[in-house]
Amino acid sequence: MDRLTVGVAIRVPAEAYRTGEGPLTLLITEVLRRGPFQGVEWAEVRGHEVHPDGSLRIRQSSALVRVDQARPVEVRSW
Repeated sequence: MDRLTVGVAIRVPAEAYRTGEGPLTLLITEVLRRGPFQGVEWAEVRGHEVHPDGSLRIRQSSALVRVDQARPVEVRSW
């Protein structure tokens, strides 16, 4: 299964994405583009950040993430 699919929640370590601090947990609503950069595949994704309690941030965020570092996670509250 593709790690970056609409409707999937992913977790990405801080060093594997741009635009933020700390690990990112994101419910993907859109994959904008993908491609190689410096020998690694990256993707620009948009979605709702998932808070530690499982709730979703209302406003969507965009992030550039390393595809090989994105891990699907289960989020129960949404």
